[in-house]
Amino acid sequence: MLKVTLKFTIYCVLCIIWGCSGSGEESLTMEMQHYNDSLSEARIDSAYKAIRSNCDTMLTYRVPQMVDSFLKDSALLQHFFDSNILYIDADKKVEKVTRQLQADCDTNLLKETYRIARLRQKRGPVQRKKLKVSPF
Repeated sequence: MLKVTLKFTIYCVLCIIWGCSGSGEESLTMEMQHYNDSLSEARIDSAYKAIRSNCDTMLTYRVPQMVDSFLKDSALLQHFFDSNILYIDADKKVEKVTRQLQADCDTNLLKETYRIARLRQKRGPVQRKKLKVSPF
């Protein structure tokens, strides 16, 4: 019985030592993960500001050109979207969010282009000439 108790005690002490020694690595891992997340958040925020600024500028200056191209030939509109450079990053999280933000901007540009083109194609009310009534 003494051998079983000694073996059990040794196993318990080893399990406790092994369990307590791993917490230092976990805290280091958690700190590194927190640091990487904060870097990713900062990069995402700066990418959001840059894309938002670029998108606002394109809404102001590029949409009229896109509308003219669309009204001439709808195939010419794709040229504006093919020329964008894809964002590639080592951090896949940042890359995914940045590409999503760029896709949202492109969608907004396309919606605005179609809206303005539709407004340009609409005709105003047509005034009809009144017939002159002769007195005879």
